[in-house]
Amino acid sequence: MSGRFAISGGGTGGHVMPALALGEALQAQGERVLFVGSERGIEKRLVPEAGFELATLDARPVLGRGPLARVGALAALLRAVFAARRLLREHEVGLVIAVGGYASVPSALAAVSLRLPMVLVNADAVPGLANRLLARFARRIFVGWPGARAALGGGERTVVSGVPLRRALVEAFASRDPEKPSDDDRLHLFVFGGSQGARQVNDALVAAIPALDPQRVGVVHQTGEHDRDGVERAWRQAGFDALVTAFERDMPSRYRWADLVVCRAGAISVAELTLAGRAALLVPLAHVGGGEQFANAQELERVGAARVLDSRTLTPERFTRELLALLEDPDRLRQMGVQAASLARPDAAATIASACRGLAGGGASGPTEGRASGPAEGRA
Repeated sequence: MSGRFAISGGGTGGHVMPALALGEALQAQGERVLFVGSERGIEKRLVPEAGFELATLDARPVLGRGPLARVGALAALLRAVFAARRLLREHEVGLVIAVGGYASVPSALAAVSLRLPMVLVNADAVPGLANRLLARFARRIFVGWPGARAALGGGERTVVSGVPLRRALVEAFASRDPEKPSDDDRLHLFVFGGSQGARQVNDALVAAIPALDPQRVGVVHQTGEHDRDGVERAWRQAGFDALVTAFERDMPSRYRWADLVVCRAGAISVAELTLAGRAALLVPLAHVGGGEQFANAQELERVGAARVLDSRTLTPERFTRELLALLEDPDRLRQMGVQAASLARPDAAATIASACRGLAGGGASGPTEGRASGPAEGRA
């Protein structure tokens, strides 16, 4: 299979899920797509599971490593760029979409060296290092949040598109009544920490349980595998009929059920909250990356859609106080949900895909003899 569009990046779900959303959107518009990732990231599992072709390169992170490891990573990057050049030529790629992370760099640089148009997609409110370095070479830059626009150069080529979300999630909300079903009189609390759970969030909820009333609060708590038994035991001992699960597979139903969501603030989670139109108490990770999660959370807090707690200084008392203040004010929760929904951009993936098709010139052919055949500029 050859693909006129290549989507490069991976490593984490925050990069892979927007990439898959874009692949789905391009495929729906009749285009062929090749994914290019690293040999170490979760894209090796998720991309084939989604039915797309994946090529991998020996891309490695450079930052946070010792001097010898950095030298090795830079040498691997150079080799990966040359491998990516061959890959793009073999697949007759006409445009490369880089979604961030170290895995996106080789293909993006290869595209630049081959004079192919290269597009950046930045889901977080604060751009990562890879996107900041690649921004100067990009033909277009699509950002999930306005705060990232200036950091990536601003100007007409930088567009606030929203965060690309998977088609199934968007359709789940588009095809059902957006109002939360009410099967009891309690307020509904949905807690999650990503596929692996979040120990800090789990511990904070367990500490808050004595202050909560099982007659007034219903709970669904996704904990990750490691914490599941202990968290479930804590809820049961306090008299709650909480549903405690290691991994949640039906996020749309859980969002729809919830009055309040407690979670981290990854780009995908924050975008899902806007799509669902749900109030949130956010505990962003502060010790990874460049503060992306905190900046994501602030985008919701800025419009009154969320309360944000600093994970570096969080105490059980502070968490419990903030949680109770929200649960005791249903009218406020409803208004927060309205504000969250005002930020939703369910068409982000389709919008970016259409713009990329325009940049590729509609029928651009791949490079020959080491250079592109000169795709038209098109429109965005």
